[in-house]
Amino acid sequence: MIFGINAKLRDLLQNEKAAALLEQALPGIGNQARSNPQAGQLSVEQLVRYTRIPNGEALLAGLDASLQELNRTESTISPEEAELIRRFRQIQQEADAHPPVAAPHHQDAIHPGQPWLDTEGKRIQAHGGAVLYEDGCYYWYGENKEFTDGKNGVWTWGIRAYASADLCNWKDLGLIIPPELEDPNSSMFPAKRIDRPHILKCPATGKYVCWIKLSGPEAAFSVWQADRLMGPYTQVEALYNPGGYKIGDFDMVTDEETGKGYLYFDANHKAMVCMELTGDYLHADREAARSYPDLHPPFTREAPCLFAWGGKKYMVTSGMTGYVPNQSDCAVAADWDVPFESIGNPHVGDETHASFNSQISKIFPVEGRDGLFIAMADRWLPRYPVDARIADLFTRVIGSAYEPETYQATDAERQEMYAGNQLETADTAIAEYVWLPVRVLPADADHPQGRVEIRWRDAWTPDTV
Repeated sequence: MIFGINAKLRDLLQNEKAAALLEQALPGIGNQARSNPQAGQLSVEQLVRYTRIPNGEALLAGLDASLQELNRTESTISPEEAELIRRFRQIQQEADAHPPVAAPHHQDAIHPGQPWLDTEGKRIQAHGGAVLYEDGCYYWYGENKEFTDGKNGVWTWGIRAYASADLCNWKDLGLIIPPELEDPNSSMFPAKRIDRPHILKCPATGKYVCWIKLSGPEAAFSVWQADRLMGPYTQVEALYNPGGYKIGDFDMVTDEETGKGYLYFDANHKAMVCMELTGDYLHADREAARSYPDLHPPFTREAPCLFAWGGKKYMVTSGMTGYVPNQSDCAVAADWDVPFESIGNPHVGDETHASFNSQISKIFPVEGRDGLFIAMADRWLPRYPVDARIADLFTRVIGSAYEPETYQATDAERQEMYAGNQLETADTAIAEYVWLPVRVLPADADHPQGRVEIRWRDAWTPDTV
């Protein structure tokens, strides 16, 4: 394990030297963790800030320096990590011994919210994903959730890719970044909460650069690079926090005219920050703009999805309610490095108040169809359908923690939200995809900056919308 204030308290207490440092800085913290299991799940940083310990920032800085020094002198695998390694080895051995039976599959349309199989008849596993078009072929890549049952400790089993010519039928290309089963400190260890990979081809170097978000205590980026889209990828940064921010959901985009790359990410759950990428796309070195500032959950924006059309730039984002979806918002700007301005919810006729029960991870253009884009989204919890009542409940429960005078919720409603908002226990191997066409409509009297529309379709093809 990596010692630091972002590590879980329970993990640090399992190491004698780390526990001694904690006890010196925070007397009685061991007893607190043993008497309250929920406290042990928090990082030291979270615990200090949530409990508002006096002089907390200075205390954290000194403790982190001591823990970092421990990293240089001691390497250890906690008992929990050793058990995970054993379990992950077993999962791999069983998968190798019993590969899925191939059954050729073909479909003539996209069916949002229904099981989507690849050309061998297996569930497509590319969640929180994106699509890159190259040499007449679409490549869909994302989080491989094939073993994520909510019980075995697997969050993501590497990054998987698929190829398609028609956007309906997808061939499995395998893992382009495989999991690391032996090193609990690796960002690709299956228990690490890696999310939403994004790949850009850097025009200056010709290399493919993949950024991946690590959620949870790390709240940082893992950055990789390859000579080919399909890899192999080499890690450049393990835990990278541009601007010193805690990292949330993100997207990246290339300015087609200048070749500059831009990174948009949820920074500290307080604003959507835009930073300009370095020439090699491996780092972000200049904060260019921020949008949606000074908001709090569930209203702070996450899951940014960027695209350009008609000389304007667009960004669709989600609110922040965990795995349970919520309403999206669309914003527009004249360029990538200026603040965006909201133009409203793009989901037309959405009675769920939850983006048709999904969260968008990428919006990409359909080649040869000017003005047609596809919003690719995940329905993470298909067994927990959200309706307008549940959407309102989540808004009020989460909002009441920040603005109790404005948002009220009963204890029963809070319990209902906590029971429904699964995260580490969610069986996302069965998560579905919701792909829908996106249209940009011109300005009119009611919409002076135009509008973006996403309408529900039970079945559709890019050739017929």
